[in-house]
Amino acid sequence: MFGDMNLQKDRDVDVYPLVVKAEAHPVNSPDADGDKNNNSQIIQAVIEKEKGEYRARVVKLILWVNSTRNELQEIYGIGNVVDGDTDGNDPGEECVICLSEPQETTVLPCRHMCMCSGCAQVLRYQSN
Repeated sequence: MFGDMNLQKDRDVDVYPLVVKAEAHPVNSPDADGDKNNNSQIIQAVIEKEKGEYRARVVKLILWVNSTRNELQEIYGIGNVVDGDTDGNDPGEECVICLSEPQETTVLPCRHMCMCSGCAQVLRYQSN
C-alpha cells in the first residue's frame, strides 16, 4: 500500500516509520473470509525523537468502508472549537459572512471551517 520511499528511515534523523492497519471482519457474514465488505483503518505515522522524548505524529489516515477509500484530512479552523478554551465571544470564531453566529460549517474542497450553517446554506444555493 505504501512505496518503499515512504517507509524508509533516514539514517541521520531519529524518525522511524510506522504503519498500523486495523480491520473489522463480520463474524457471521457470507463474505467473512473475503475482503469485499471488510472495513479497515490505516494509519501511517512516524515516531520522532525530540529532546530525548519519543512522539508519534500521524502522517496519513485512510479509511476503507465498503471497498471505498477515504483519506481523512485536516479541517482548518477546527482547532479552536475542539480545544474548548473559548467562550464563544473570542474574535475570529464568528462566521466570516454574518459575523454574528459561530463557525460550524466546513467548505470543500479547501477544508476551512469558517461559516455558520445559515450562511453556508445561502451560499450553497447562490453558487455552483
